Order: sequence, then structure tokens, then C-alpha cells
Amino acid sequence: MATIQNNPSNTPKFTPAPKPAPNRTPLLAGIIAVLLLALAGLGIGYANRGTENAEISSDLVEMEQFKATAEKQYYESLAELEEMRGSNEELNAMIDQQKEELRTQKDKITSLTRDSRNLVAARRELAELKAQTDGYLVQLEEQRLAIAELEENNQRLTSERDLLTTDLQSSRQQNESLNSERAVLVSEREQLTSTNQELSRKVGIASVIKANNVTVLGQKQRNSGKWVDRRTAKNVDRLYICFNSLDNSVAEAGEESFQLRIVNPSGETIQIDAEGSGILVDAQSGEQIPYTKSVNFAFDGSASSHCAEWNVANQQYVEGTYRAELYNKGFFVGEGEVILK
Repeated sequence: MATIQNNPSNTPKFTPAPKPAPNRTPLLAGIIAVLLLALAGLGIGYANRGTENAEISSDLVEMEQFKATAEKQYYESLAELEEMRGSNEELNAMIDQQKEELRTQKDKITSLTRDSRNLVAARRELAELKAQTDGYLVQLEEQRLAIAELEENNQRLTSERDLLTTDLQSSRQQNESLNSERAVLVSEREQLTSTNQELSRKVGIASVIKANNVTVLGQKQRNSGKWVDRRTAKNVDRLYICFNSLDNSVAEAGEESFQLRIVNPSGETIQIDAEGSGILVDAQSGEQIPYTKSVNFAFDGSASSHCAEWNVANQQYVEGTYRAELYNKGFFVGEGEVILK
């Protein structure tokens, strides 16, 4: 467009039309919605945190209440034991020992109360402490009554002794003679007891049933169900042990058993409690020996043959020597071994 410069005052000036203002309403609405969602999330988070804090606070309060109860119960138990204390040293020593055992139980409870999650276990241990205390009180009462009875007997004997003292001079010679005879009888009785014990021990040893021809085989089960011998450890599903029990005229007829102990190449006893494993006591040394399983049989005094298997699912066998040991009445009676390659 041209402008007339000769008469500027008479010509109207051209003013461009204003641009329309952008519509910011949707943008503001979106921003507000995001802010509202964020605030809602924060509110839920604070609400959840508040719930958690309330639960934790409740657990802590409950644990503190339990601590106070446990402490009260412990000292009440000590006081109950102390009430049984008297002049008898044996009874007092028993009380001291029982108090020490209660202290150990109290320490166990204290250890559990360091974490509120252990509250159930701590309550269980507190119940055990109460049961211990009740049991101790019963024991102490029985001991107290026994001591009282003993003291009464002692008093009665003392009274009788005093009455007899007046006749002591006239009966001294007779008493000395009686004492001499009594000493001889006591000596003879002790000797007889020792002899009987030795005889019982020898009879016990003589009644032990020996075993021989102990064989140990590694076996694998075919699909047909038949068991075949194998020497390779990875192909062995079970160990099969057979042996002969010898005749014994001293042992009484009836139910008998051998304890079978299978020792792996590492020198460890193969032992699973659910499969019948247990502990036997060596009759000579008193040592506790773990065993794998028992082999029970009816004994009639004569020799017989026996077989037992160790067939446990997922049992892994490694290369080396497996040794089977047999025990009867706590005595070692035979062994055999197999080498798996």
C-alpha cells in the first residue's frame, strides 16, 4: 500500500489488527491436575507412613509392657525360691543352682526382646520360665519334706542313743563283739556284691551275639525292579549288607537287634533320623557312637543269616571305601567294606 506524503495530517495511520491471545486454559488444567495427583500421592504416602509408624509404636508399647511383665515374673520367681531357703546346705545349694538356671532363661528372654518381631517367642520362653519355677518349687518342697523326715529320724535316734548310753558300760563288750561281727558281714557282703557285679558283667559279655562274613555291596535297580551289583559310585542306588549271626547259648531267646553303622569315605557315619538312625553307647568305653539303622530279628540261640539295605532316595555316593560296622548290646561284633570307584 502507498502512502501520500504530501498531506500526512489528513491521511489516517494504518494500525495492524492485534493477534488473538493463545488459549492457555487446557495447559493450566493439565498442570493443576498433575499437581493434584502429586499432592494426593504425598497424602497417601504420609497416610501409609503414619499407619506404619502407628503399628511400630504399638509393637514397641506391647514389647515394653512384656519386658515389665517378664522382669516382674523373674523377680517373683527368685523370691519364691528364696522363701524355701533354710539352714540346710544341700537345700540352699539346690536353690542357688535353680536361680542360676532361671537367670540363664531370663537372659534368653532379654535377648529376644531386643526385636519386637520376637514377641511371640519371648512369651513362649517366659511361659517356660514360669513352668521351670513351678517345677523347682515342687522339687524344693519334696527335698524339704525329706530333710525334715531325716532330721526327725536323727532326733529319734539321738534320743534312743541317749537312753542306751546309761547301759553302755555293761553292754560295751557285747557291742564290740557285735561290731566285729558286723564288720565281717559288711566285708563279706561287699565282696559278694563285687563278685556278683563281675559275674553280671561277664554274663553280659558272654550274651553278646557275634557276627561274621560281613559283606557290603553297591547295587543299582533295573527298570524290571531287579537289583544288580555295581562298583561305580555314580551307578549305585543302595548299599546291601549281609552277615551271619553266630549261635550263643548264654543269650536269652527273643527279640534281638544289631546296630548297623555305615561309614563313608570321609569317615563320617551315614545317619538320617527319619530312617531309623540313632546313638549307641560303647559298653566298654562309654563313648557315644552314632549308627545308621537297627537290624532286628528273632533270636532262638542258633546261628542265622541276615541282610539289610540302606536305600534312601537321592542318596549320593562318592568314590572310596564304605565300611559297615555291627554292634550288639553296645559291643563291636563285626565289620565289612566295599570300594566304589
